[in-house]
Amino acid sequence: MKVDVKLDPNVSEPTAVIHAAALTPELVSAIEILEKLGTQPFFLTAKKDDKSFVLEPTQVDIIRTEGGIIKCYNQQGQDFIVTRPLNELLEQLGSNFMRISKSTIVNIYRIDHLSNSFNRTMYIIMKNGVSDYITKNYLKDIRNRLGL
Repeated sequence: MKVDVKLDPNVSEPTAVIHAAALTPELVSAIEILEKLGTQPFFLTAKKDDKSFVLEPTQVDIIRTEGGIIKCYNQQGQDFIVTRPLNELLEQLGSNFMRISKSTIVNIYRIDHLSNSFNRTMYIIMKNGVSDYITKNYLKDIRNRLGL
Protein backbone atom coordinates (compact mmCIF):
# COMPACT_ATOMS: atom_id res chain seq x y z
CA MET A 1 0.00 0.00 0.00
CA LYS A 2 1.35 3.39 -0.95
CA VAL A 3 1.14 6.11 1.72
CA ASP A 4 1.36 9.84 1.03
CA VAL A 5 1.48 12.38 3.86
CA LYS A 6 0.98 16.06 3.13
CA LEU A 7 1.73 18.44 5.98
CA ASP A 8 -0.15 21.73 6.04
CA PRO A 9 0.02 24.07 9.05
CA ASN A 10 -3.45 25.43 8.12
CA VAL A 11 -5.15 22.07 8.71
CA SER A 12 -6.95 21.97 12.05
CA GLU A 13 -7.89 18.25 12.11
CA PRO A 14 -6.08 15.41 10.32
CA THR A 15 -8.12 13.76 7.56
CA ALA A 16 -7.33 10.45 5.87
CA VAL A 17 -8.41 9.84 2.27
CA ILE A 18 -7.93 6.39 0.74
CA HIS A 19 -7.97 5.88 -3.03
CA ALA A 20 -8.56 2.28 -4.07
CA ALA A 21 -10.14 0.24 -6.84
CA ALA A 22 -11.98 -1.99 -4.35
CA LEU A 23 -12.58 -2.37 -0.64
CA THR A 24 -10.19 -5.13 0.48
CA PRO A 25 -9.85 -6.73 3.93
CA GLU A 26 -6.59 -4.81 4.40
CA LEU A 27 -8.37 -1.52 3.71
CA VAL A 28 -11.16 -2.41 6.12
CA SER A 29 -8.53 -3.07 8.81
CA ALA A 30 -6.79 0.23 8.06
CA ILE A 31 -10.09 2.11 8.25
CA GLU A 32 -10.94 0.48 11.59
CA ILE A 33 -7.55 1.46 13.00
CA LEU A 34 -7.90 5.05 11.81
CA GLU A 35 -11.44 5.33 13.18
CA LYS A 36 -10.29 4.14 16.62
CA LEU A 37 -7.68 6.90 16.91
CA GLY A 38 -8.73 9.50 19.43
CA THR A 39 -11.43 7.30 20.96
CA GLN A 40 -11.68 6.44 24.62
CA PRO A 41 -8.86 4.23 25.90
CA PHE A 42 -9.76 0.60 26.51
CA PHE A 43 -9.65 -0.85 30.00
CA LEU A 44 -10.07 -4.50 30.79
CA THR A 45 -12.52 -5.28 33.57
CA ALA A 46 -11.87 -8.53 35.40
CA LYS A 47 -12.89 -10.27 38.60
CA LYS A 48 -11.00 -11.96 41.41
CA ASP A 49 -12.32 -13.04 44.83
CA ASP A 50 -15.72 -11.35 44.31
CA LYS A 51 -14.02 -8.03 43.53
CA SER A 52 -13.97 -6.20 40.20
CA PHE A 53 -10.70 -4.80 38.90
CA VAL A 54 -9.90 -2.40 36.08
CA LEU A 55 -6.68 -3.35 34.31
CA GLU A 56 -4.81 -1.34 31.72
CA PRO A 57 -3.85 -3.49 28.71
CA THR A 58 -0.16 -2.79 29.38
CA GLN A 59 -0.56 -4.60 32.74
CA VAL A 60 -1.74 -7.80 31.05
CA ASP A 61 0.71 -10.47 29.85
CA ILE A 62 -1.56 -13.26 28.65
CA ILE A 63 -5.27 -14.04 28.30
CA ARG A 64 -6.45 -17.61 27.78
CA THR A 65 -9.33 -19.99 28.16
CA GLU A 66 -8.90 -22.49 30.99
CA GLY A 67 -11.66 -25.03 31.48
CA GLY A 68 -14.23 -22.82 29.74
CA ILE A 69 -13.28 -19.75 31.79
CA ILE A 70 -11.36 -16.84 30.27
CA LYS A 71 -8.50 -15.79 32.54
CA CYS A 72 -6.02 -12.98 32.19
CA TYR A 73 -2.68 -12.84 33.96
CA ASN A 74 -1.10 -9.54 34.95
CA GLN A 75 2.59 -8.70 35.14
CA GLN A 76 2.84 -10.24 38.61
CA GLY A 77 1.29 -13.53 37.43
CA GLN A 78 -2.01 -12.97 39.27
CA ASP A 79 -5.01 -14.44 37.45
CA PHE A 80 -8.35 -12.68 36.94
CA ILE A 81 -11.58 -13.87 35.33
CA VAL A 82 -12.77 -12.00 32.25
CA THR A 83 -16.31 -12.25 30.86
CA ARG A 84 -15.72 -10.95 27.33
CA PRO A 85 -15.01 -13.40 24.48
CA LEU A 86 -11.42 -13.70 23.25
CA ASN A 87 -12.27 -12.38 19.76
CA GLU A 88 -13.76 -9.22 21.21
CA LEU A 89 -10.80 -8.75 23.56
CA LEU A 90 -8.29 -9.18 20.74
CA GLU A 91 -10.09 -6.57 18.68
CA GLN A 92 -10.21 -4.06 21.53
CA LEU A 93 -6.74 -4.64 22.98
CA GLY A 94 -5.00 -3.46 19.83
CA SER A 95 -1.81 -4.24 18.00
CA ASN A 96 0.29 -5.07 21.09
CA PHE A 97 -1.69 -8.29 21.46
CA MET A 98 -1.76 -11.30 19.21
CA ARG A 99 -3.34 -14.72 19.15
CA ILE A 100 -1.00 -17.71 19.57
CA SER A 101 -3.72 -20.39 19.63
CA LYS A 102 -7.50 -20.63 19.48
CA SER A 103 -7.58 -20.20 23.24
CA THR A 104 -4.72 -17.76 23.97
CA ILE A 105 -3.82 -14.11 23.35
CA VAL A 106 -0.46 -12.61 24.43
CA ASN A 107 0.95 -9.12 24.88
CA ILE A 108 3.93 -9.24 22.48
CA TYR A 109 5.84 -6.69 24.55
CA ARG A 110 5.67 -8.99 27.58
CA ILE A 111 7.20 -12.07 25.92
CA ASP A 112 10.28 -13.26 27.79
CA HIS A 113 11.39 -15.99 25.40
CA LEU A 114 10.33 -18.72 22.99
CA SER A 115 11.56 -22.29 22.76
CA ASN A 116 11.01 -25.10 20.29
CA SER A 117 8.59 -27.81 21.27
CA PHE A 118 7.27 -31.03 19.77
CA ASN A 119 5.35 -31.36 16.47
CA ARG A 120 6.72 -28.11 15.02
CA THR A 121 5.13 -25.97 17.73
CA MET A 122 6.82 -23.45 19.98
CA TYR A 123 6.53 -22.78 23.67
CA ILE A 124 6.15 -19.17 24.79
CA ILE A 125 7.18 -17.93 28.24
CA MET A 126 5.93 -14.54 29.37
CA LYS A 127 7.83 -12.17 31.64
CA ASN A 128 5.49 -13.07 34.51
CA GLY A 129 6.45 -16.75 34.17
CA VAL A 130 3.16 -17.93 32.65
CA SER A 131 3.69 -20.13 29.60
CA ASP A 132 1.69 -21.66 26.76
CA TYR A 133 2.08 -23.31 23.36
CA ILE A 134 2.01 -21.47 20.05
CA THR A 135 0.04 -23.75 17.76
CA LYS A 136 1.01 -24.46 14.15
CA ASN A 137 -1.81 -22.29 12.78
CA TYR A 138 -0.38 -19.17 14.47
CA LEU A 139 3.34 -19.92 14.35
CA LYS A 140 3.99 -18.18 11.03
CA ASP A 141 2.18 -15.01 12.17
CA ILE A 142 4.15 -14.72 15.39
CA ARG A 143 7.46 -15.45 13.65
CA ASN A 144 6.74 -12.71 11.11
CA ARG A 145 5.61 -10.27 13.78
CA LEU A 146 8.69 -10.86 15.93
CA GLY A 147 11.12 -11.08 13.00
CA LEU A 148 12.16 -14.68 13.69
